[in-house]
Amino acid sequence: QFGPLAAQLPKNFHFGFNICASHFKDLSLAEDCKAFIDAFRENPINLVLELTERELIEPGEITSSLFHTLRQMGVLIALDDFGTGHSSLAYLQKFHIDILKIDQSFIGRIGTDALAGHIVDNVIDLAKRLQMIIVAEGIETQTQVNYLAPYRLEFLQGYFFGKPVPPADFIRKWL
Repeated sequence: QFGPLAAQLPKNFHFGFNICASHFKDLSLAEDCKAFIDAFRENPINLVLELTERELIEPGEITSSLFHTLRQMGVLIALDDFGTGHSSLAYLQKFHIDILKIDQSFIGRIGTDALAGHIVDNVIDLAKRLQMIIVAEGIETQTQVNYLAPYRLEFLQGYFFGKPVPPADFIRKWL
């Protein structure tokens, strides 16, 4: 849907897609990513695959090959909902992760729960030490924005900035 509009997209526009463990059963994910990237040759985009917490991704030959192939293609891998479900420290050891997305359940308690603030502080410190791109998910208040501002995170995401919209509405409003 966005391919024909590639020239209208801002430079280095990001597309992010949630994927789960079942996508790592064969190499078709790499083929799909290549086709998607090729649709934007005239104005290259950044493709981000977000590993969800719903299922555990097991390391293996196919998984390793897939991660390597995706990296060669320039696809970025994000660990979605970090701190919940299977999105854990083990993933940071097993796989090369480019982006850490701090779960909204922690961000949502900023300003109301001191423990959540400490968790967010430490996750940010860990991600920075690992030289990862950081996304704070679930931003809904100015208090949360103000709390995170000194960290100079790469991305803030949430209803504070805008609610999800269908692609046609996005195109109409922003392109």
